[in-house]
Amino acid sequence: MTKIGANIKKIRTTKGLSQQAFADLFELTRGNISSYEENRAEPRIETVVRIANYFCIPLDNFIKEHLTINEILKFNGDKLIGEENHIINLQLREVPFLNDNIYMKCCNGEMAYNDWSAFPKLVLPEPGNRHLVALTFNRNIPHHEAMPPCKMNDVLIFEAVTQENIHLCQHNTGLYAAGKEIMIGKYEIKGEKIELVLNDFKKQRFDFKTADVFWKLFAIYGHVV
Repeated sequence: MTKIGANIKKIRTTKGLSQQAFADLFELTRGNISSYEENRAEPRIETVVRIANYFCIPLDNFIKEHLTINEILKFNGDKLIGEENHIINLQLREVPFLNDNIYMKCCNGEMAYNDWSAFPKLVLPEPGNRHLVALTFNRNIPHHEAMPPCKMNDVLIFEAVTQENIHLCQHNTGLYAAGKEIMIGKYEIKGEKIELVLNDFKKQRFDFKTADVFWKLFAIYGHVV
């Protein structure tokens, strides 16, 4: 069991916020906050990150430790962390996030699946220099039957396929996102032929000239309810 619910209540009371006022900060409902504080549910990973960032609290502390009033007051400033050294120490990264709302816009032709610069950002504790994107798992997205088990609202993190990591793709899960098409498949490498396979009838041929639409699975953040 994480300490998220207890810490939300401690932060809220320390800052003098009602459950409704706290909920309004993060586009939630008062019922959501009540459920979190009573440990009847836990927020989605992107919500956890937003709350920690807003109150300038290290993500690891927010999830794993019972925060004290002194610690909450020490993490000063109800805004995104502004000090460069603090950001370096926390090693947070902003990653384009294809969530359910963006998915629906792409389905309706309002956006392209690889229009990453226009997507909202998800902040992750990722210290490397990988080129990453995030995706909320949705069963409506075509996906290979052998992909790792995922639940609705799990967050899948993908890294760009490069010359340096292409050898790690064999038989691993990958993402193809371009224009009006998206799929989560499995990479198959035979000689110089590299394909992202959805099934016997659907596959995409990989080419480094179009590498920006091919990604390999990097991590999965499970959604806990």
